Amino acid sequence: MTSGAFTPKTRWIIIARDTDDDGVPRCQWCGEPVRIDWGEYSLQHRRARGMGGSKLADTGQAHNGALVHGSATTGCHHYIESHPKEAAERGFRIPQGSNPARIPLIRWDGRKVYLTADGRAVDNPPD
Repeated sequence: MTSGAFTPKTRWIIIARDTDDDGVPRCQWCGEPVRIDWGEYSLQHRRARGMGGSKLADTGQAHNGALVHGSATTGCHHYIESHPKEAAERGFRIPQGSNPARIPLIRWDGRKVYLTADGRAVDNPPD
C-alpha cells in the first residue's frame, strides 16, 4: 500500500502536540497562532510522501508531521517548500529513507526537539 497521508486521528495528535500551554495551536515554523479550520492550516510532511505516496510505514505517523500555516502554495508551508536548504537545516525536510524520530526539528522558538510517533516532542532522540 502506498500513501503516507495523515489519518484524522494522527492529524489531531500532531495538532495537540503543536498546541501551546494556553491551548493555542502554533505554526511550528513561525510561532504564530494557527486556525484549525480546514484550509487554514496544513501538516508538513518532514519526509515527503513523493509522487503517488510512500511505501514507508512511518510516513503518515506523528513524528513525520508538523503543524504549519497555509498549504504547499501559501503561507509557511509554501515557504518551507520554496526554501529546501533552510527547511532541511531546521528538520522540516528530511531525506528519503531517514527515520523522522532520529532527526530533530528546530521549532519557531529555537527549541530543538525530537518528535515521537505517539505525539510527543522530547529533548533527546529515542533509543
